[in-house]
Amino acid sequence: LMKRLFSCFLLAMATVLVFTQCDDTTDSIGSSVVPENDKITARTDTLFANSRTIMANDSILASSSDVYLGQYTDSESGTTFVSSFVTQFSCAKDFEFPEEGVIGDSASYTKLRLYFNEYYGDSLNAMRCEIYELDNTLEEGTPYYTNLNPEEFYDVEKAPLATKTFNAIDFHHHDTILNSEDYTRHIEITLPNSIGNRFISKFYETDADGKNIGKAHFANSEAFINDVFKGVYVKCTHGDGTVLRIYRTRLDVGFKRYIASSSGEKDSIQALSAPFYSGKEVLQANKFDNNDLKPLVDEKEHTYIKTPAGLFTEVQLPIVELVEGSDDINSAKMSFTRYNEESGFATKAHSNLLMIRKSELYSFFLKNKLTDGKTSFLTAFTNNTNEYTFTNIANLFKNCYDEYIKSGLSLSEWEAKHPDWDKVVLIPVTTTEDSNGNVVKIVHDISISSMRLRGGTEYRIPIEVVTSKFNK
Repeated sequence: LMKRLFSCFLLAMATVLVFTQCDDTTDSIGSSVVPENDKITARTDTLFANSRTIMANDSILASSSDVYLGQYTDSESGTTFVSSFVTQFSCAKDFEFPEEGVIGDSASYTKLRLYFNEYYGDSLNAMRCEIYELDNTLEEGTPYYTNLNPEEFYDVEKAPLATKTFNAIDFHHHDTILNSEDYTRHIEITLPNSIGNRFISKFYETDADGKNIGKAHFANSEAFINDVFKGVYVKCTHGDGTVLRIYRTRLDVGFKRYIASSSGEKDSIQALSAPFYSGKEVLQANKFDNNDLKPLVDEKEHTYIKTPAGLFTEVQLPIVELVEGSDDINSAKMSFTRYNEESGFATKAHSNLLMIRKSELYSFFLKNKLTDGKTSFLTAFTNNTNEYTFTNIANLFKNCYDEYIKSGLSLSEWEAKHPDWDKVVLIPVTTTEDSNGNVVKIVHDISISSMRLRGGTEYRIPIEVVTSKFNK
C-alpha cells in the first residue's frame, strides 16, 4: 500500500512539473524559433530637409480655359503682378453669312467682349487695356509658358486696334440690370469695322469665274485662323489694384440684310450678329509678369509659393542619410506650415499642393500625368492646422536611392551628373475628379495667391520616419 501511494505521489508531481514547464516556455515560443540575425528592429526617427524659394520662370504652362487681365501690387511682398493674354477665335464648322450677302457688304459694328465670372481687388479701380491684332498664330502642339513674349505674335510698331478704359463694375448700366440673372459681366470693346468688313469680304470672295471660294476660309477654326483672323493680344496698360478672371472672349461682327416683309417684298431690314469665340477648340495663353521677386528668393526665414507665376518652394531631401541607415523605410511624413494671415485676395491658401521630383517638373504637366506615389504626391490644405501634410512619401526616398545605386557611380559622380536627384518642388494645382471621386486631371493652379511657408536657411523641415532593419 505504501509503495502504491508513493507511486501515485511521484506521478502527480511529474504531471505538475510538466504543466509548469509548458507555462514557462509558451510566452517565448515565437521568438525562440527565430534566429537572432533574422529579428527585425523598428524605430521612429526624425530627419531634416532643407528648403529654399526658386523662380518659376518658364515652368508654368500658359494655356488654360481661363485667362487673367489686370494688375496688382502685393501688400505683403511689395511685388507687382501684371497679366495680359493672347487668344485666337473659333469658327463654327461650315459657318456661313447669309447666302445673298449683307447690306452694303459691310459690317455695322465689330465688338470684342471679355466675359468674366470673378475679379480680384477694387471694383471701382479704373483699368485700361490695348488690343492688338496678331500677325502670327499660336501653334498647335507647342507648349507655351507664362513668360511667353507677345512681341513674337504681333507687330509692336503698329498702333493698337483699340484702347478701352473700364471698371470691374459697369456703371453705364443700372443696378437692376447688373443684378439681373440674364446679365453676364463683361467688358465691351469696339474694334474698327475694317475687321468685320474683312470677315464679310473674305466669305463672299470669288475666283475669276465668279465661283465662291470664300466659304473655304470658314470651313473650320484652323482655316479661319490662318486665312481670316489670327487673333488678338489683350494688353493691360493701367489699373493697379484689380485683376479680372476671364472665362470667355467673343468677337461679334454685326451686319444687316434685307428680308421679305408681309407684302412679300424684300423691303424689311434684319439686324444680325456673327459670333466667334475663344474656347477649347483654339489656343489662348496667359502672359504674366512679376517684378521685384529677388528679395523673396533671398529671404532666410521662409520660403514662398507665389502664383499665378513667380515662385515655388524647392526641398532637398536627405536621401542617402535615410536609406543607408536602414534596411527598409516603412513610412515617411513631412508637413509645411503656412504663415500668411488672411489680409486680402492675394493671400488665400491653395486647396491642393503637388510634391514632385524636380526632374519631372516639365514632363508631368506636358504629358497630363497623375500622381504615382513614387515621384509625385498630392495633398490638400488642412485649415485647422494651417498646414500641407504629405503623409507617406517613403517610396520617394526609395525611388531616388534606387536610381543612384543602379547607376554604379560614386555619390559625387552621381550628384555631378544629376544635381537635382534629391530635390522636389512644391507646386499649387487644381484637380478634376470623376463621379467616384478619383482624380482624373491635374493642372497648374493659376489663381492669385502669395504664400509664406516655414523653411529657408534658418529652419530645417522635420521628416518623421519609421524604419526597420534586421539585427546583425
